[in-house]
Amino acid sequence: MDAIDTVRNELRPQLEDLLTHLGNTEQIAAAAFFTQILMGLNKVEREEQLLELFIELSTTAFLGLEFDAAALTMIDDLLANAELIAQAFSADSANPQ
Repeated sequence: MDAIDTVRNELRPQLEDLLTHLGNTEQIAAAAFFTQILMGLNKVEREEQLLELFIELSTTAFLGLEFDAAALTMIDDLLANAELIAQAFSADSANPQ
């Protein structure tokens, strides 16, 4: 399993749980945005695409959407995880072996 697959397998359950919550609480616009993120994650083949997806994910705060407290917690966890992954990729790129 390569690094992209590992990241995909780590983030997919977080996104799916978030989407389930958003659907159950009828936060439709937010669900549409995160569905696009999940679809993008499933298509990622290269590190650059993954980092582009993380940039798109980081725009969440600027979408003008309102989230309930549970969704905010899930989104914060997802963003924190994405940030850690991006830092790991950046560190690997800075220190090639």
